Amino acid sequence: MSFTENLQQKLMNLEISSKDHTVYTEDADALLNHVIEELKEKDPSFAEVFVGLSLCGSYLDQVKLDVPDEFDLHLKLKFPFKVTPKSNNSEFVSLCAEFEPMLLKFDIEGADLQHWLHSVFKKVFSSDLILSCNGKKYTLSYRMGTYGCAHTIKAVSKDRALSIDLVPAFEFTGSQWPFADPPVPQKVRNAYPWLATALLGVNKTGKSFIVSAPMWENALIKDNHKLKDVLRLMKGLRDANRKQLPELSSYMMKTVLLHRAATVDWKRDLGELFVEMWGHLIKHLWNGKLEVFLTRNGNLLSQMHPQSQKKCLATAEDLLKSLKEAKLAVDKFDKVFTEK
Repeated sequence: MSFTENLQQKLMNLEISSKDHTVYTEDADALLNHVIEELKEKDPSFAEVFVGLSLCGSYLDQVKLDVPDEFDLHLKLKFPFKVTPKSNNSEFVSLCAEFEPMLLKFDIEGADLQHWLHSVFKKVFSSDLILSCNGKKYTLSYRMGTYGCAHTIKAVSKDRALSIDLVPAFEFTGSQWPFADPPVPQKVRNAYPWLATALLGVNKTGKSFIVSAPMWENALIKDNHKLKDVLRLMKGLRDANRKQLPELSSYMMKTVLLHRAATVDWKRDLGELFVEMWGHLIKHLWNGKLEVFLTRNGNLLSQMHPQSQKKCLATAEDLLKSLKEAKLAVDKFDKVFTEK
């Protein structure tokens, strides 16, 4: 087989079966619905401000690989008073709460919000939960995410383990976007909201929220099947070399492609596009900068430890060399995607 044919075969191997997708998502939905109802029952304030969940990440973009056992969702909140987003710096905003009768204004503390939500989850998860779902018994546990962003629920049964990350967020309309116009068509910004999510540790005050717009980004790539195939291959190559590519997130690779979604001829050969986009990833690692797509400032690579960035650069360069060799000698292809 040619290099491109090998890549297409690899994509088929990485594809999630529809049966697995259905079983995992049905169980995750049922377990999560139970947890949300428990949270609302245990804390009336949570019941008042919770407005729903929205999918984000690889599931939303339909580029999830292998077993569909990890779910990323936004936990959408709405306070009973006016909240106005104001641009802060790079990809961050402050959320100003306004109580008009008392002419009172203050910035919402993301740290306080996260600590409160943590206390609500602990009311439900004072110990592990045992739940039955579709004939299976799951043990559910809860923990705060590593960076204080997501609230993670682990659900383990005899046959499978699920991980559900819930990221608290406030939803705003496109007209409330506080930065310069993003590289997203106006009709998309009018049709879908953007979000401000609370991250602990992003600054000293804890008053900044990071902006994201999963639906805006999804609208740009959902019909670009070649771009999504390239992203799947980049993720697959990363996963096969995960120890040598520390802290290289799926969103970083997606951002590399988003910056080029409108300028690259995606009708070209899959193999050429894959090698070219991996080369662009290397350029970003070499320069130490990957601008946030929506705001065109900030730097996603600043989230990486310098040593991790250095290691990723060296590994990515070695892999690019191997990919080019595999184009010339297809018998070397399997080594590139072999898990190390």
